Amino acid sequence: MASVKYEISKRFTMESPITSRTLAISEAFGISLDDEQTFTVYDNEEITITTGDIVYITGDSGSGKSILLRELKQRIPNGISNSELTINSDQPIIEAVGKDLEEAMYLLSLVGLNDAFIFLRKYSELSDGQKYRFQLAKLLESNANCYFIDEYCALLDRETAKVVSFNIQKICRKLGKTLIVATAHTDLADDLLPNLLIRKGLENDVQVEYRKVRENPQCSLVEKLELLPATLEDYYVLSRFHYRQRKVQAVQEIYKLVNGKEIVGVIVYVYPPLALAGRNVVTSRYKAATSEVARLINQEVTMISRVVLHPKYRGIGLGTKLIKDTMPLTSKRYVEALTVMGRYNPFNEKAGLRKVEYETKDRYKKVRNQLILLGWDMKMASTRQYNLDKLNDLDEATYKLLADQIVTKVLQGRTYCVRGGGRKGKVKDGSDFMKEEVASMIKEIVPKEKVYLIWENPDWNMEAVG
Repeated sequence: MASVKYEISKRFTMESPITSRTLAISEAFGISLDDEQTFTVYDNEEITITTGDIVYITGDSGSGKSILLRELKQRIPNGISNSELTINSDQPIIEAVGKDLEEAMYLLSLVGLNDAFIFLRKYSELSDGQKYRFQLAKLLESNANCYFIDEYCALLDRETAKVVSFNIQKICRKLGKTLIVATAHTDLADDLLPNLLIRKGLENDVQVEYRKVRENPQCSLVEKLELLPATLEDYYVLSRFHYRQRKVQAVQEIYKLVNGKEIVGVIVYVYPPLALAGRNVVTSRYKAATSEVARLINQEVTMISRVVLHPKYRGIGLGTKLIKDTMPLTSKRYVEALTVMGRYNPFNEKAGLRKVEYETKDRYKKVRNQLILLGWDMKMASTRQYNLDKLNDLDEATYKLLADQIVTKVLQGRTYCVRGGGRKGKVKDGSDFMKEEVASMIKEIVPKEKVYLIWENPDWNMEAVG
């Protein structure tokens, strides 16, 4: 990697105008108004920056941090400042970055904005911390080699600033980008992990420290977190930040990460489905649809249903940590995950799960084909209002036939876990649900490419479990 030495000299002259007040000050303190005053901010200061470095400029307010940042910006080629970004504040962020959906989701996931609800928010609706993350996504989109940020994290609470700092340095190092920031805050070195720390005092007081970055670092907040058993009430505290419905069925175990009294993240394990094509690729142990196999699955297999983090703490590896630290606690032979987000965010694989390629039967194909014949655009079927408008256009007899099939298939899909003991009642059909509810069920029929992942417990003991 290329290293460049920069010699920085910056002096300012000041000549005071002659007024009655400046004359009074001159006479009182013996200061001449005839001579120019010279102030030296940088006196032939040598700074060496290597491609991919993280440079942290900090110090007193008014000491000249921004001056140094601007000077380096002028000298380093192919650089961009966050102040140069053009952002449409009234556009959903999923539309405001990336050349297509795939690139947009990739960039937003890189910076920790990997939440379906956040994808749909406008920039103006984001928190200050989320805006910082989005600005980084826009910087990454620019293809510049060096990023400059003044007043870095100045408006953020300190915990958010530490999370954002750890996330930014991690991404810049991964992509080989140089990052240069200036801020009066001095508490970010452990998370920004700079190669070069510049402390700027008043006048020409400058301290330049070249640092060796430690291997496999983690955000400084992680060591403060505690892993504890949790309840559904703990999950409900964070459920609004998850893209799936709030209700969770067939729960086996729940764990939470806490920072003092604040719930940082929650993971929910549930009873798994009786049959999964991905599982059958890995092992034939659970293939037969018998009560004995159902008992084995209950005893030996669990499924990750929810992993949800407070938005403030995203991007520092806590999703991976939650999974990795809790899988052994389940005492199961296998831990499974079936997820749409697995296509865009590999945190399950980082935690030790293995992705399995599989072919699956489409339980909704027939009813989906009927919807298409009735004029449905399946791309629009992800919205309840569109489905409701289409249902309202149907005559009563057609609606009943369609609603019965939708309800039957969707309820079958919702109750596919193997836990027994449920009360048997009347088989429900379309007449048991409001039209608005049927419209919502159609959203579940829209095809989704789910990734199947599995982890096998190396310490699982059949005899001990038995």
